Amino acid sequence: YSRGEGHSMFLQKSILIFQFDENELADHKEASETGINPYTIYAAVDKDKLSEKGRNFPGTWFEFTPHGAGYTALGAFVSTKNFGSEFEDAR
Repeated sequence: YSRGEGHSMFLQKSILIFQFDENELADHKEASETGINPYTIYAAVDKDKLSEKGRNFPGTWFEFTPHGAGYTALGAFVSTKNFGSEFEDAR
């Protein structure tokens, strides 16, 4: 049933968010450890750190894998299980 275009759009977004939340990146470990599935590596770019000349600055690329998330250029990674947690003095 639908109450109009806005209502059905809300339902679609809710379903997408629910499906995304169920599938955590840490869950990809088991799927890739057998070698049957490829090892997933996701990357995000901070567009504010890209220069007009095409040079990258530390902290430009952020990488997500089933085992860790962080900045390759800075060598700063945390376990995927701890991603999103708050740290103080490296603890």
